[in-house]
Amino acid sequence: MKTLEAHKDPHKEVMRSAEGAASALATSITPEQCIKVPGPIIQTTDYPINMAAIKMQTNVIVRKSKEPLNLLLPESMLGLIQGYDHSESSVQEAGVFCLVAVHAVIGDELKPHLSQLTSNKIFVIFASKVITQVSHGAGPSTK
Repeated sequence: MKTLEAHKDPHKEVMRSAEGAASALATSITPEQCIKVPGPIIQTTDYPINMAAIKMQTNVIVRKSKEPLNLLLPESMLGLIQGYDHSESSVQEAGVFCLVAVHAVIGDELKPHLSQLTSNKIFVIFASKVITQVSHGAGPSTK
């Protein structure tokens, strides 16, 4: 939690160090812990702590395989949806990127978890996924 709280520091150097520490932490604890623990933090804290927790989850999700992520998804979706609906645009952006990462791993099995979102917000997730794929030279996926 201290690592995430350091994101509130007004000094950019401290914030950058906190981002690096959170990224290192995400790779050093079990993926299950790194997906389960930030969920309540995302739901109960304000910017920038919630944004840092979403980014931490994203770092883990991109390295997970489909089945373990499917099992952990119900615990993290509420926080990700709240992040996407947040008033702070950088939290919204982090939420979208995390949802895009989830979709990249589990494909259309994500769709039922998005039922709380408007069709426009769902479109943004899938458009962001296509843009990410194209910018990385992968082309659109049919997942």
